Amino acid sequence: MSTHRRARNLVGLAILGAFALMGAACATGAPSGAPTSSSDPSSEDAAVVEKLVGLWGDDASGQPHLEFTANGEVHGSDGCNGITTTYSVNGDRVDLARFASTLKACPGVDDWMRGIRAVEIDGDVLVIKDASGAELGNLSRAS
Repeated sequence: MSTHRRARNLVGLAILGAFALMGAACATGAPSGAPTSSSDPSSEDAAVVEKLVGLWGDDASGQPHLEFTANGEVHGSDGCNGITTTYSVNGDRVDLARFASTLKACPGVDDWMRGIRAVEIDGDVLVIKDASGAELGNLSRAS
């Protein structure tokens, strides 16, 4: 391996480490426990969380997917890079905090999920939206 390539790899690892530290720092400010709501917790919010929890998409290698937990965490992949964040329920809308992600180069992978900031549930389909509310795509509930 050339010195230039080795140096470039070390820089890449340093950047990845920095992002991991920033993600960890952001995570310490996130509330623990159940997802939060902009209004008082209600049975409607609890019903949304109940519908939301689980796997959306296909968690096979190279496939985009998101998994929501009852304690407000989201883990998944855009088909190449891992994603982790938290969510809060706001009526029918579920808002996602900025996410931490790995930074692998993945030629040919459509990274449409990079702009995800909110989701809505439409039956067995999770509608992925950006910060402005524009639809980016969707994921079906895993069986």
